[in-house]
Amino acid sequence: MNQTFWLTNSLSGKKEKLETIEPGKLTMYSCGPTVYGLIHIGNLRSGVVSDLFYRAFQKAGYEVTYVRNYTDVDDKIINKANEEGRSSEEVAAEFVIEVEKDYQSAHMLEPTLKTKATEYIQPMIRMIESIIKEGKAYVTETGEVLFSVEDFQGYGKLSGKNLEELEAGARVEVSDQKRSPFDFTLWKPAKPGEPSWDSPWGKGRPGWHIECSAMIHEAMGPQIDIHHGGEDLVFPHHENEIAQSEAACGKSPFVKVWLHHAFLTFNQTKMSKSLGNVFNARTFIEQYGGELARWMLLSVHYRKILDFSEETIDHSLSALERLYEAKLRATQLKERRTLRPDPVKESVWGEFVSQIENYKKELNEAISQDFNTPEVFSVLFRLVREFNRIQSTEGMIDTPSVSLAAECFLNFIEKDFGEIMGLGGEEPRAYLKFLGEIRSKRMSTSGAESLSSDEIEVLIQERKDARASKDYAKADEIRNHLLERGVEIKDGPQGTTWKYV
Repeated sequence: MNQTFWLTNSLSGKKEKLETIEPGKLTMYSCGPTVYGLIHIGNLRSGVVSDLFYRAFQKAGYEVTYVRNYTDVDDKIINKANEEGRSSEEVAAEFVIEVEKDYQSAHMLEPTLKTKATEYIQPMIRMIESIIKEGKAYVTETGEVLFSVEDFQGYGKLSGKNLEELEAGARVEVSDQKRSPFDFTLWKPAKPGEPSWDSPWGKGRPGWHIECSAMIHEAMGPQIDIHHGGEDLVFPHHENEIAQSEAACGKSPFVKVWLHHAFLTFNQTKMSKSLGNVFNARTFIEQYGGELARWMLLSVHYRKILDFSEETIDHSLSALERLYEAKLRATQLKERRTLRPDPVKESVWGEFVSQIENYKKELNEAISQDFNTPEVFSVLFRLVREFNRIQSTEGMIDTPSVSLAAECFLNFIEKDFGEIMGLGGEEPRAYLKFLGEIRSKRMSTSGAESLSSDEIEVLIQERKDARASKDYAKADEIRNHLLERGVEIKDGPQGTTWKYV
């Protein structure tokens, strides 16, 4: 590999150099959603973050095996199915499809493998049998199989918890069948009206934690390079994954590097259903589009809390406008042809092209340092600022090398930046119009009276006609009127462009 990654490993709490189990290859698993409804914006962050990892590792040249799961058997799914008078299989199947729609809208690549818990019941049973054989689990009188936490040395190494510090009943179900209040379920007996499968311990279904361990082992083996999930999964879910996987297979560590992303907050308040401030991803994407959703979710480092607020949305909207205005200008200049070479101007554009290589190195370095996406955006906009500075200088676009410079600039946006970040690939003119409409709606919602894009185009044409007839006073009047209504226009060689301000 030409690119070395330094990742913050939740297991050690330190930034470590990535050294994969097999050189040149990388195995990665990401905990996906439980499918009983539309995913919320926090679930979408999880998907986008794992997709960023996947893109970056692929771009660096790794042969990546990336597995993302769906939990399709769970109390929440069963409860929803019972409420609606249909099977849990139908509920899960419906919302797997709906989740995939949101993932596609957010420009997420297809993983190597998408696993569903119900497709791995037999591997789960085999893993549970191995754990029992190793003396790390026991079967109760009711047919429940429980993992014996006290018999697994090192329990708590991921979360930093130890048994003495844990309180009975904290995030675990207390039962008189348990030897210890911290023991967790591997297999639970069947209940009326619930899906169940045959097992050596009677009909039942798997506990939540064993699902991921079995799917990982079946798809990629007893040890993997990267395991990703939200920080809320560190304990007990990921802690229990480590215990049962290492107990069953005898391999340690089960995962070399654990990566956890932080929560979302809403106006500085933690999102929760009880507070009524959880927003589903579908509603956000329908209103703002997948490009803006992805931009917003990557604007903050994955290990930092992202505050979901009007200000965050506005910042993302403004940033996208800046990017796509530059992209539109470069698209126009790429096709420009001239017969007036100028050695000085040629030299300036040539220097700009050579500097793009330095920006590429800075971008890759930012990604290598624990996926520092804020720095990636900083690199992008330093290049955008330099492009805007040069091309706005009088006469600088009237030279042959501008076409090559524009092409190299576009390649940086769409390939070097875009293929890693999953952004920058929209057609600029149409997308800028879409962003303008979003801004117009936001202004209307806030009480400001705004013009539609069609009304703006009519006024711009009137101004153009006024200038053609040398009625400059009227042209200035229209410009000022537009500015008063929150619309800034800019004249250029390719015509007049506008944006909401």
